[in-house]
Amino acid sequence: MSLTTPHFWVGFALVSIWAVIAGWSLALRLFGYDETPTFWRVVSIAQILLVIQLTIGLVLMVLGGRPGDGSWLIYIFHPLYGIVFPLVTLLFAHTWSREGRFQPHAAFAVAGLVIFGLSARAMMVGLGLG
Repeated sequence: MSLTTPHFWVGFALVSIWAVIAGWSLALRLFGYDETPTFWRVVSIAQILLVIQLTIGLVLMVLGGRPGDGSWLIYIFHPLYGIVFPLVTLLFAHTWSREGRFQPHAAFAVAGLVIFGLSARAMMVGLGLG
């Protein structure tokens, strides 16, 4: 089995789980929940999946794999959408939540939506769909 198959399925799981996190955190914020250990466990799982996806993607790149149609533009944008921008988004969400700038569920509602969009775009680029 090629590593592209697990890379696809972990990517699909990432897109799905960040969509769930975005909606769930928005609902938690709107209904005023404070203690939500299950939610934070799911956020942790999503972050672990992101690291797994990064690892698989880096191995594929080292082995000469090219996302999409193999063009250099796609080669640059795929990891930006899939790893760099989501990691920056998570960094800001965690920082702002800890500093008290934003209520944590509000910060992760926005972060979840942004990472969902970025992951979906990374998947589209990687599959050669745009």
